[in-house]
Amino acid sequence: MTTTHAALARRPGFATRFKWTLQDIATMTWRDLIRTWRQPEMLTFAVIMGVFFLLLFYYVFGGAIGAGTGVDYIQYLVPGIFVITTLTGAQQTGTGLATDLSQGVTDRFRSLPMSQMAVLGGRTIADALRNTISVVLVAIVGYMLGFRFVSIGAAIGAIVLSVGIGFSFSWMNAAIAAKVKSAEMVGMLSMFWLFPLMLASTVFTPAEQMPGWLQGFAKWQPISVVADAARKLSDGIPAGEAVLWSIVWILALLVVFVPIAAAVYRRG
Repeated sequence: MTTTHAALARRPGFATRFKWTLQDIATMTWRDLIRTWRQPEMLTFAVIMGVFFLLLFYYVFGGAIGAGTGVDYIQYLVPGIFVITTLTGAQQTGTGLATDLSQGVTDRFRSLPMSQMAVLGGRTIADALRNTISVVLVAIVGYMLGFRFVSIGAAIGAIVLSVGIGFSFSWMNAAIAAKVKSAEMVGMLSMFWLFPLMLASTVFTPAEQMPGWLQGFAKWQPISVVADAARKLSDGIPAGEAVLWSIVWILALLVVFVPIAAAVYRRG
């Protein structure tokens, strides 16, 4: 047997390599969670932004919007704020990865016998866990203002969908960060997609209150789809189709941006 054949014979199988990859992802997730514990301002920022939007729109615009739409505005607003909170958290994926890239932290990871996907996977999963905490805290503030879930199952469903869309956008931000390698530039580029999608959505007001040419986009873009699904779940309204479209959007974004982020990171 030649040296090459001997090396191939000793190469671990797919199951073993997959197990090692999962272990590496778990290790990197734990690393990023520890960093959050040591730098609590990372979590604080995401929570403050979610609560800020909730209080701003409820107290400043809630009376006018609620009267104009004829809806219980706090019940309408809070599920949308869940989504905005996770998207704000998704921005931290990009800025955090860009910081590691610019400071040479990832260079040390590249020199280790570990899956390089674990760097991206660990960060996005850690950010999803932080987003879960942020959404729960926003829900608590919403409860103080009069918001209610119809059931525990509805609460879990609304939170899972909100965190899921944030997770998918985390991969998009990871792809941006791997390309530009600058936390400041990632923050600027994130504004280009976050604010148009956020404001031209049904998070703050129903699509029917928007100009006719904007209604179709506002209703079917991912932020609106997930916000509407979370809203229906929270209110106990049949939400099967809305949940299905939410899952489609989440999976579609992951299918597009996970390979892009991985490819750009490997080239970097």
